[in-house]
Amino acid sequence: QFPPPPFYPRFQTPEAWTEYRRADQIEYEGILNHNEAIFYDQYEAHMKAQEEQRADGASTSAAGAYSPEFTLSELGMDDP
Repeated sequence: QFPPPPFYPRFQTPEAWTEYRRADQIEYEGILNHNEAIFYDQYEAHMKAQEEQRADGASTSAAGAYSPEFTLSELGMDDP
């Protein structure tokens, strides 16, 4: 009576669906690789900046100019 239902409304055959999935997977992997490359570039720059900060902090604290402790006046409160 009725014709068989299509595989999916957008795809007339299972092969068309498989081709769509394959193309989508390739696009997804490309986006993933791009995002991963950007992440590692940014992470490397961040770690380099942190290392430079540590080196600057070590040289400054070696000179005695840097103290990790705060006084109340440095925080905007006067000592009683």
